[in-house]
Amino acid sequence: MKYSIVMPIYNVEKYLKRSVSDIRGQSFQDFELILVDDCSPDASGTMCDQLMSEDQRIKVVHLPQNGGLSNARNQGMTVAEGEYILFLDPDDRYDSHLLEEIEKSLKVNRAQVVIYGLVEEYYDKNENIEYQKQILPEKGYINNALDVREQVLDLESCTLFGYAWNKAYDLAYLRELGVQYQKVTMIEDVLFNIEVFKSLTSCNLIAKPLYRYAIRKKGSLTTKYLPNYFELHEQRVDSLCRLYQEWKMETPEVLKRLGSIYCRYFLSALQRNAGPVSKMSAKKQKRWIKKQFKSQTYMKLKPFLYPDNCLLKILAWGVRNEKTSFCLLMGQGIYFVKEKCPGLFSRLKQNR
Repeated sequence: MKYSIVMPIYNVEKYLKRSVSDIRGQSFQDFELILVDDCSPDASGTMCDQLMSEDQRIKVVHLPQNGGLSNARNQGMTVAEGEYILFLDPDDRYDSHLLEEIEKSLKVNRAQVVIYGLVEEYYDKNENIEYQKQILPEKGYINNALDVREQVLDLESCTLFGYAWNKAYDLAYLRELGVQYQKVTMIEDVLFNIEVFKSLTSCNLIAKPLYRYAIRKKGSLTTKYLPNYFELHEQRVDSLCRLYQEWKMETPEVLKRLGSIYCRYFLSALQRNAGPVSKMSAKKQKRWIKKQFKSQTYMKLKPFLYPDNCLLKILAWGVRNEKTSFCLLMGQGIYFVKEKCPGLFSRLKQNR
């Protein structure tokens, strides 16, 4: 069997049949689909069993108790039998040629990881698409560790590195590494990929939007307020710093690029704090900003906070000079634009 597709299932009865239909309709048919029911309280578990009865390529794993996304993926990886494994989310959509395009790239270069492009689809409260944004890697076939390592920050800068669902992994390679998803919120994918890429020597890049990533205003970690959002992404940046230290590649240029990524998440946190869901007064927001100016990550990257993106350049001036009120106003402004002019917000993010 060529491909194992693992889908963690939890409260997705609204989308499950549609996503499974996307997989069953693939132009390349040599796959198994592993649905891991994470003790879902809705009808998802029953639906999984029904889908399994319709297609012998579908396996269902019912977990005895809810263990979260990372545990569900790890359980799916344990029972997978394919040469390559994909971790897809059941509330997204997939191009009907996804597996075929991966297969084509592997015939050219049998890489340890295949990365493909995506379309971000932003939905309004009525489940209508407000706007879309396509993110593609540059097509390529990489066969040495140095070139792979130089790609990581390119991919992270355009948000393609951190996700698990826009990649196919050589399952034997993952098992040789002994890598698993950590039980952590929001950044489990990037921590997993850092472990995968530490010793990676080959990678294929497909410059096609084969994955449709749904960003909804309700129920998504991408849009809901998390008090520790920035701390998690600061950990993300720290982990990337350590990765480049381990590779002995932590140059001023690398630190400048990491500084740009740091600014991106700083601005995102400011915008989230400015919203009413955070329940943070202006005074509390200022206190939060001042706290960040004392962190070790900030102190390390402060001399390198010179991003190329125009919006981030403006923010970086305020962050480098510790202008608390200025940073507060930036967050409030971006929050207003996101709520009132989502299309403009998307364009502002385009070259982040």
